Amino acid sequence: MPRMTNRSSDKDPRKTWETIGEEDPYCGTGGPTRTVPRTGKFAQPDLGLLDFIEPNTTLLDVGCGYGRNSIPIAEAKKAFVVACDISLSMSRSVRERRLPFVLCDLRKLPFRRSSFDYLVCSVVLIHLKRIEIDEAIAELKRVGKKCLIVMPNPLGRASLFGFIPFLVGPLIWIRKGWNSKLSIFSDIPCPRGYVVNFYLPWMFLELLENHFESVNPTYAKKDRAPHPYMTDRVLYICNNSEKIPCTTSDNGRAPNILTSLSAP
Repeated sequence: MPRMTNRSSDKDPRKTWETIGEEDPYCGTGGPTRTVPRTGKFAQPDLGLLDFIEPNTTLLDVGCGYGRNSIPIAEAKKAFVVACDISLSMSRSVRERRLPFVLCDLRKLPFRRSSFDYLVCSVVLIHLKRIEIDEAIAELKRVGKKCLIVMPNPLGRASLFGFIPFLVGPLIWIRKGWNSKLSIFSDIPCPRGYVVNFYLPWMFLELLENHFESVNPTYAKKDRAPHPYMTDRVLYICNNSEKIPCTTSDNGRAPNILTSLSAP
């Protein structure tokens, strides 16, 4: 396991996640993920994503990892799913299942504008530095007609930080000048070399509303909670104003989505 240094957050993210993928490609996914390779089974998509995705559509899974969302969605919804990640080692399982895969950085996705009916980005933006978050959200909006963004909720029961906002949140807000657009915990360096940013749900909602026409925070139907902000992970359904015909072709072939030489 890589040792944490004072400059852990300054490491090349591609190298960091390649190293993590070699050591533990199921890092940070939660649940009994280590049994996956032995059973051949995959965990269900986050927050019941299947509830919000129509069949026979196109979908981009940004930061796909080992395919926790990509593979079940492709199988259950008969969707044309493209998976992308910054790390080859993290996404080994996706490539073994022969899903279309693109190695890329989410801040510069190599796809045309509104290429996909849906874009899924689950527990990925939490690992970006605070100064990078707006650029990343704008890029997600550019590529997906409807973006389904999952973020951990620091107020959720399962969060190790669930109690902290109530104890130290006000003090941190005072120190930061009561700026509601800042995350409570900014650019926290983790032992494996990546950074973490936790956002209170309404703060992250405000960030998304700066980019999308409408944003609806919700959660899986199976979660019995009176409000999305009381769940462990919040699903933000982000809608664009552009209405572009479905990119799937009549002959069932993959749509022409890669920009290659063309500009976004």
